[in-house]
Amino acid sequence: MIPSNIEIGILKYLDKTATAKQLQELEDWLEDPSNKEIFNDYVLMHHAINMGLNKMDNQPLKEELIRKIQKEKPGINRLYPQILLKIAAVLLLLLGFGYFFNQKFNEVNVEEQIDPNQITLQLDNGNIEVISEDGKRKIIDAEGNEVGVQKGNTLNYNEGGDPEKLIHNQLNIPNGKQFELVLSDGSSVFLNSGSSIKYPVKFLPGKTREVFLSGEAYFEITKDSINPFIVNVADLKVRVLGTEFNLSSYPEDSQVTTVLVNGSVGLYSGNVYGSETTTFMKPGFRGVYDHSSGNISLDEVDTSLYTSWKSGKLVFRSIQFKNIIKKLERTYNVSIVNNNKELDEQYFSASFDKDELMEQIFASFRTSYRFTYTIENEKITIN
Repeated sequence: MIPSNIEIGILKYLDKTATAKQLQELEDWLEDPSNKEIFNDYVLMHHAINMGLNKMDNQPLKEELIRKIQKEKPGINRLYPQILLKIAAVLLLLLGFGYFFNQKFNEVNVEEQIDPNQITLQLDNGNIEVISEDGKRKIIDAEGNEVGVQKGNTLNYNEGGDPEKLIHNQLNIPNGKQFELVLSDGSSVFLNSGSSIKYPVKFLPGKTREVFLSGEAYFEITKDSINPFIVNVADLKVRVLGTEFNLSSYPEDSQVTTVLVNGSVGLYSGNVYGSETTTFMKPGFRGVYDHSSGNISLDEVDTSLYTSWKSGKLVFRSIQFKNIIKKLERTYNVSIVNNNKELDEQYFSASFDKDELMEQIFASFRTSYRFTYTIENEKITIN
């Protein structure tokens, strides 16, 4: 008998509406191998209903398929007869296309059921796991070895061990959330909303430490004079030994922005690192790389303006409203449609706490420029 809370959790998971608590309960329940069988049955049923393949009239064939299903998977008797008919309908169609009946049911691809609003970890073998922000779990590699542990909003990889080859994981942070990653060398990466990072589970000794970023992150790199640390972001490389810096480059951005807090970094494109190809930065400076021209410019800035997001603040200084909208969408996980094209081009300077309501934020902008807007669910329309 399936506990009612688990049954609800399964249905919510399949409908992409499960809460973090429900996902954690479901994950704990699935640690029992026998429960995985039940889960697979539900997944198969879900696909049958969604595909609408239960309208078949050949009753004798249906009944024969049901007998085969029951013989191969006794646990499926837990499902109601009408549900079995729906499953049989799916299998009939597959057989009609020459699909062999004995395919294992647990090979059904459930990755597409993952809620896009959840933090996910993609393993080297392609498997995708959901990370619950209030959860606690061990991170296991394809060979069953524990390589790290997650506690709340921090994922910490183990030190030690000399791997023979690089094994990469990718951490994906959706809009509205932030997360911290501690790499195997002790380096810390604090990821902002709408960002992802690909990184080795463990770095190879004597080799360059290298990661790949999309979005925005604050790096605190463990110093290692022998093994430099390189962040690949779009077509730019940021090379460091031990330092703290903020790096931002979202897919829609035309530039990569690097703000150095401590230490030193070198910016270069291509694969050649040297005095003639690299722009070196000092603390308190911002480096801006332009994708179209390939040029890098430096200017002195107040670094706190670019790192305030870590402490839950949004700071805008002479930024066009059309770019402010993108940051608001990522931070608050909302959709903003601006029908006021003149407003798009206006420049604003403002500061907000992340816990402020959208009504409060928009009220601040409206003191400088009058406009109207509506909020419906998670969509904001500006007129």
